[in-house]
Amino acid sequence: MTFEAGRCRHAAACVHGLPEVFDTARRPWIRPDGAEAERLAEVVRRCPSGALQYELTGSGTRDPEHRP
Repeated sequence: MTFEAGRCRHAAACVHGLPEVFDTARRPWIRPDGAEAERLAEVVRRCPSGALQYELTGSGTRDPEHRP
């Protein structure tokens, strides 16, 4: 999973979608191991700015909705 701070528009879709993974009060603020991969991918796809992206391990497949 990647995060591009410059693209983030602070819509908080990630924080509201998976607070156990995305918590701005912690460092690091993103802990992808805090949720199942499918659930994490679902929330990442909701990122309106595309600041969050993921790649499926071993498949080389990137998130199709947020390709650069």
